[in-house]
Amino acid sequence: MNNAAKIYSLWLFLALGACTKDPGFHVAEYKEIKFEDVASDVKVPSKIWDMLEFKAVSEHGEAQAASHGEAPKAEGGGEHGEKKEGAAGLPKEIIFSEVNVFLVEKNADIVKGEAIKIELPKGGGEIDLAQFISDQKGSFYVGFEFPEFTESTAQKVLFLSKGRKRRIDDKVIGAGCNQVLDITASFMKAMSKEGLKVNTTRERYTSVLAGTFFIAAQKAGNIYISQVTFKDSKHQNLFCEVP
Repeated sequence: MNNAAKIYSLWLFLALGACTKDPGFHVAEYKEIKFEDVASDVKVPSKIWDMLEFKAVSEHGEAQAASHGEAPKAEGGGEHGEKKEGAAGLPKEIIFSEVNVFLVEKNADIVKGEAIKIELPKGGGEIDLAQFISDQKGSFYVGFEFPEFTESTAQKVLFLSKGRKRRIDDKVIGAGCNQVLDITASFMKAMSKEGLKVNTTRERYTSVLAGTFFIAAQKAGNIYISQVTFKDSKHQNLFCEVP
């Protein structure tokens, strides 16, 4: 595991270790916001695409039985993607699916609306944190709901970081530019509890969330995929590239 992965995993561990009886992002009522626009194309590195297809990837990022060349793009324009050969030569279809994101404040006046549920279309989408997070100092929870995890035989959650590393006091936050991290185990554990707890002080939350979460589930011979990209138009300087 490289240093970036260790830093991000440590952050997830600390978030989970802080779990209490607080319901986190699991609250009774949300302000619901539905994104109607089809997700923009997201260029997916071949290593990520192979992992989302549940191919074994070596330490050097080379997938077994992976084809060479440019990886396909994750597009939200249609329900179904391309068909690939699965077990026993049977067709395996890539299906782009919906995903929901929750932003729920722990401290008052952090989330504009207190508790928000954002419904993203097939293929996922992009969320500008500047629209939902205030300038107040405090913490809030981030939750994900991917319906296709239900009855799935395998799950995969990857994070492609687009946040610059930076030092705040004695800690380094942010995974760094273009780091690919497999956070499946920590993510699944966090979603079963309070979610990911992040803090707004000195824009820590932006450095932690900057990038794209890729989510995949395998069931009935098919693979269901979505993605959530976080940007922050108020703090573009914290990103590797302008969101």
